[in-house]
Amino acid sequence: MDIHQLKKRIDASGKKFVTLGNEYIKSKDEIAAQKVLAKMFGEIAQQTLLLGEQNAQIDRNQRELR
Repeated sequence: MDIHQLKKRIDASGKKFVTLGNEYIKSKDEIAAQKVLAKMFGEIAQQTLLLGEQNAQIDRNQRELR
């Protein structure tokens, strides 16, 4: 996947995380809050994976330039 696609996916994931954070703040009960929190942790894991892929792609691009 190219860097621009990864950036778009990372940005989309960031927006989703913000949306989930707002949902968490508005949660009325403990169970609903825990469910949203679990989704937020999943989104953080997804972002971490995407950032790792982006980092690896940047490394490959730099090696090609040398």
